[in-house]
Amino acid sequence: MENAVPQAYKKPFSKKIYPYLFIMPFALLVFVFFILPAIATVVMAFTDLNASLKPKFVGFSNFAKIFSDYNLPQILWNSAIFAVLSLAFSLIFALIIAIATQYFLKGKVSAVIYRVLWLIPSIIPAVVYVTFWKYVFDPTDEGFLNSLMHDFGITTDPVSWFTKGAMGIVILATIVSTISGGMILLSAAINSIPEDLYKAARVDGASEKSVIFKIILPTLKWPLMYITISELIGFVSSYFFIMLLTNGGPMRDTTTLSLYAYQQAFNLKYYGYGAAVSLIVVLISFVLTLFFLRLFDFDQMIKRSRIED
Repeated sequence: MENAVPQAYKKPFSKKIYPYLFIMPFALLVFVFFILPAIATVVMAFTDLNASLKPKFVGFSNFAKIFSDYNLPQILWNSAIFAVLSLAFSLIFALIIAIATQYFLKGKVSAVIYRVLWLIPSIIPAVVYVTFWKYVFDPTDEGFLNSLMHDFGITTDPVSWFTKGAMGIVILATIVSTISGGMILLSAAINSIPEDLYKAARVDGASEKSVIFKIILPTLKWPLMYITISELIGFVSSYFFIMLLTNGGPMRDTTTLSLYAYQQAFNLKYYGYGAAVSLIVVLISFVLTLFFLRLFDFDQMIKRSRIED
């Protein structure tokens, strides 16, 4: 009886289930809207499900078809160009804006206004946002760029922008709409750096370049890792802007793997084949995530500090 737990320390059964009652609605939503669709997609990838909605198990036939698809090399190249360039420029601009507004212009009204301006593209409805870019690069005389170039006497004939630089337009539109997310995270991280570090660096005669590369950038390793991985996965799996802007054209010049999966499943009604292509997208995202976790040395980052030991 001496080793028995005192009655005061025993939790009633009703209190024990409280955490599960709070979690259950969200767990149910995740199960219904995420886990079940994921399982259904995996199952469909091994069938010939099409518009008839009468699936038949075909094993790995859909995956064999993917790697024999003559469109695959161009689509993979488009996906790589879109993801890499969008990530690189989005990350660089977000970093530049964060440093400029939270270090060089910290506390000034102009910095706040500048950050707010960069938030606007991310809160505009996608259809309105895409309409703006279509107006800017309209291939007729009424397009903004063509009208501007005509007024300045640069050209007399309208330029077909979406024929000559469709991928560049898609990347530009994507970059402008995604900079704000990285900018906010990086700005918050820079803002958390103690002012004493800057003061000590200035007392030691450190240049602004040294402050940026030896104080600010090392502090941003965690947010940079998160932004890199999350945005890269987003770019690899995104197709919405591309679909609205170019629908993968002209020809297949802007068709990415995710858009191709959408077109196969919902335009051509090859649901099984589209599901198989989407699984390839998931696999690529998973491999890229592991690569960047290794590149940022994630294992070392989560180790306990020696000061804590």
